[in-house]
Order: sequence, then C-alpha cells, then structure tokens
Amino acid sequence: MGDLLIKSKTDTEIHFDVELLQQTSANWPLQVDRVSCAGNVVHVWFERCSAFRKAIASMEWKPSVENRCSRSEHLYVEASAIQGDTAISMTHFRVNTLIKFMKNCFTHAGYTMVERDQPEAMDMTAPVKKIIFVQKKNKITTEQRDDTVVRQRVVEILTGPVLLGPELANADDYIKRRSSEMQLIAQHRYGVRIHDVNELERIVASLGRSAAIVDVLQQKHSSTIDMRAARIGITRTPTASKGAAFILYNFARLVSIFKKYRLMMEQEGYPRLPPVDAVDFSVLTESDEWQLLYVYVIGFPAALRRTLGDGQVERIAPHHLLEYTFGLVSCLSKYYRSTRILTDNRPKLLPLMFARLHLLDAIFNILQTILNLLDLEPIEEM
Repeated sequence: MGDLLIKSKTDTEIHFDVELLQQTSANWPLQVDRVSCAGNVVHVWFERCSAFRKAIASMEWKPSVENRCSRSEHLYVEASAIQGDTAISMTHFRVNTLIKFMKNCFTHAGYTMVERDQPEAMDMTAPVKKIIFVQKKNKITTEQRDDTVVRQRVVEILTGPVLLGPELANADDYIKRRSSEMQLIAQHRYGVRIHDVNELERIVASLGRSAAIVDVLQQKHSSTIDMRAARIGITRTPTASKGAAFILYNFARLVSIFKKYRLMMEQEGYPRLPPVDAVDFSVLTESDEWQLLYVYVIGFPAALRRTLGDGQVERIAPHHLLEYTFGLVSCLSKYYRSTRILTDNRPKLLPLMFARLHLLDAIFNILQTILNLLDLEPIEEM
C-alpha cells in the first residue's frame, strides 16, 4: 500500500506518465517517489526524507503574514441575547467559548477582527461580515431576501443549549465538578504530585476550566449538550472524561523532553540540535513517525481551514479541530510509549535523536498553537 490511494469510480484503467509526475512534483511539498498502477487503482509513494524536511522547515502552523495581507474581508462576531439568568449559565459559557475560539481561529488564519465599538466608526473601505451566534435563527423577510448586501454580510450560526440538572445550577458549579474530576485523573492516572497547596489549587482550577472548554467545543456547535446526571453516561464521549487532561498531559510530555535535552547539553556535553537542513530524516522509518508528519504536521492547515468552513463562514465546524487534536495526541502518546527519544551521546545514535527531536518540536509548536486557539492554559509539569 502506498501513501496515497487513487481509485477510479468506474472500472476504467488509469494511466499515468510516471516520469512526468515525478519531475513535476520535485517542487511540491510532497515529492512523488514512485507510482504503481494496476487497472483502476493507483498507489503513490512520496519521497519521505524530503517530505519531513520541507514540512518541518515550512512551519505552516504559524500565522501567515501573506494571508493576513491578502485577505480584504473583516469579521465582526457577536452573540444574540440569551433568555433567562445568563450571567453564568452553561449555555452562555458555551456561546462565549465558541466566540472566543472562533475569533482566535479567524485571526490566526489572517482575517481582521472588528470589535464591538468599531463597525460604525472604522473606515469601511473593506467589507465587514457580521457573524451572530444565535439560539434560534431568525426568519428572513422578503425585503432582506432581496437585499443581497444584507444576506452576504450577516451570517447566523445556530448554537444549541446546554441542559443541566438540579445538582448543577450554573457554569461555576460545572467547572468545580470538572476540577474535582480532573484532580483525580491527574493524580491517579498521570501520577501528578504537587505539594504546594496554593499551586495545586491553581492548577486544579485551571484544569477544570480547560475541561469545560473542551467539553463544549468537542460537540457540534448546533447540537444540544445534555449534562443532566442521569444522561451523562450517554452524552459524554469516551474521550470527554479525559479530553483536556489527555491533551495537556501530552503537551507536558513534550515540554519535559526538551527540558531534559537542554539539561543534557549543559551537564553532559550533548551537541546542540542542528538546523533542519543538516538533519538526515531518512532514519525516521516508524509508521507513527510518518503518521505524525503526514496526517498532523502537514494536515494542520487543512484542519484549520475545515474548522473555519473552508472559506464559507456559515459552515464553520469548531468541533473538527478537537477531533484533529485528539487524533494527534493519541498518535503522539502511542509513539512516546514505544519509542526512545533521547539516546546516549554516541555518534551512531545522534542522527536518529536529532530527526526525532525536530519532528517532536513541530508537534510541540502545533499543540502550543492549538492551546492558544482554545484558550487553554498549558501545564508544563504533570
């Protein structure tokens, strides 16, 4: 099996000019190494050493200055009024979390965000699209239906309610409960031992907030989230109980690896990590290493585009970035458990360690970017 499978929808045999494809792909991020054609099925293998080097060197997880300069559209995001006591309701918490997350994502992708006091005051040389998170979509009047400008510049995004039982009065209660759960997970599953009581309380509170953010964002934004006690076992996905902890724990693992490597350089004479161009990535032959690169490093820009609706604001999918993140940390966790990253300071072992550290540095930067987008406080030691 190749890295890419191409299959015709019919039984028609597929023909490729393999040599031309290989020559043309020389300047692609993924250069074609070889191709196998068999009837209506084509298997494509990429030149992996080049793929590792180009993908890691390109650093596409960073905000693009070119995208920022090329985008002329401005976005203004707000929420409609929520009925009832909304000061700290979970529905209100969900909407606020969605707004902050989407603003962060749009900003990262190069859009210009307009704040509440700016739409009428700013110079409107660029069009401003208004995005409103609503609990019920408004019916469009005949006049509005005929008004192309209104239709194009105002987008309503439906957000579902969050249902709580009598044991949870509001968002504060839910976050406190999640804080208690996260403390147990951190101590019993991940072996966290923090003796400073004040620091422990701060970290537990941060974990509870992070858990609540992940809980509401990993669900499709238009769906109802039912958190009533009798239904928790049904509505929570298997990853929901460990979601934020699993993300943060794997981020802390990466922090620990690079912290340890710095100490090894200072105390044991290990060499500095060479630049990407000087690293031999052909030594990365494990399937998890290729998956981390191909699916998650190369795939991050596409995951962000899909989160933003692939250019169509009305089709935003905030939960998609959580799906991507859970997949990433699951693959990373599996790789971490089965692979020795930091080796002995021996010439034969260093090339492999350097290549793995560069790959993990790319993963670290992507996870750091995701934590910033989600507004999760990183935990550097767990």
